[in-house]
Amino acid sequence: MLYPAYLLRENEGGLSVNLASPQCLPEDCAAKFRNCYGVASLKVGDIRQLGLDVVLDSRTHGIIIGLPYREDNPFLAERLAYLLVKYSFIVWKPAKM
Repeated sequence: MLYPAYLLRENEGGLSVNLASPQCLPEDCAAKFRNCYGVASLKVGDIRQLGLDVVLDSRTHGIIIGLPYREDNPFLAERLAYLLVKYSFIVWKPAKM
């Protein structure tokens, strides 16, 4: 089940995203996390089709805004998370151990 990665967590204003760039290859982005099960890619246009937006806070990083908290609206939060998964495609997975 991948969609929990797309649920807004308490005290988050949005979902953190890295923009694809030569400075942040998928493997490099994954290396920033203690546990990473893969890196997925989304298109901003697909995100906006859902009524959400991406706000840049640097040249290589942004925040997906407009998601409800699961506690406030469980149906909509899970529906949007599910749709984000549908629009996502895996671009990197760790080598099997």
